[in-house]
Amino acid sequence: MAKSDTFQTKQGSKVTIGTEVTMGTATVAHGVTLEIPCTDYSFSEVGGHALDVAPFRSGPGGSTQSSNMIKARRHDRMFEVSLTFHASQQSIDRMCLALFGDGTTPNALIGSMPAATNYKHGVGSIVPVTIHFEDAAHVGSGTDFYFTSCMCTSFQLAGDIGSNGGMVTGTATFQTAYKPTQGALTFTGGTHVLLSAHQSFFNMHDLSNATTITPSGGSAEDLVLYSFDLNIARSVTRVGFDTAANEFHPAGYVVGGYEATGNLTCKRDGESLTAVTYADTAEPIFALDLDTTVFQILAPTAVIDTTAISFDDDGWKQTIPFRCAYTGATTSTIVSIATTA
Repeated sequence: MAKSDTFQTKQGSKVTIGTEVTMGTATVAHGVTLEIPCTDYSFSEVGGHALDVAPFRSGPGGSTQSSNMIKARRHDRMFEVSLTFHASQQSIDRMCLALFGDGTTPNALIGSMPAATNYKHGVGSIVPVTIHFEDAAHVGSGTDFYFTSCMCTSFQLAGDIGSNGGMVTGTATFQTAYKPTQGALTFTGGTHVLLSAHQSFFNMHDLSNATTITPSGGSAEDLVLYSFDLNIARSVTRVGFDTAANEFHPAGYVVGGYEATGNLTCKRDGESLTAVTYADTAEPIFALDLDTTVFQILAPTAVIDTTAISFDDDGWKQTIPFRCAYTGATTSTIVSIATTA
């Protein structure tokens, strides 16, 4: 065959995330879909398997291997998708919905989550999502590349006032045990939100002096914040496999608990010292409020990890790592990410 003149580029492919109805079946063309304002992305290639190799046999003539001794490992394979995007109202809401099931402001992760730990192939569920890359198939324009029944494993928000115009970026990672599909999938009808609808964005310059830490037993301390990151993660494990038609689709998924961690980098001063000095508890606990008056991150019970100093020429800075927890009833908030005033 002659060499192909087809190719793919990120500039030529937009990313859409779609709500599924049944696990194992991609979002329908007239379903609920959202175009994501991606700045970067990556995904596993279609041949997403490793090789299992049998050990060499002992004795003369044992240092060779037949095809019976080398097999593609498909029974436990997982494909990964990573999306990096501008932190808009819609994109934050959608990733929170995919990760912990609350996609409406204030997008609260609470102590009783996850509401469900098992997801089964062929059973109705709106938690798994289809991630669709337009014109991203090997043959190029006109053929799409999409991943069915993806489960969100982590979501990060990160901002630095000195980078990217202060724009806060989101990074979400998904995994699926279903083989990606190459084919046309055009979203018509239903509820399809275009990129042009993303008009409210989280920006560090809008924080002003509205970032406070309230140490347990103390008062709110104002931080001069240079950067932050917030990370929410969980495990997703595939269960079983079905060899029918060589698809090796899973029997289902099981998900683990959530870890919510983060870091604040601020000017090292009297406010930051008081912020990390706890008064009435045996543990270094504070309440975090990071607020633009539209976007707001609240962590009512954050436990301080080992703090550090950056000896920068433009002034020393303090890094405050933390881990979020809930206090009292499991209905209490671990962390929330509001996207509207």
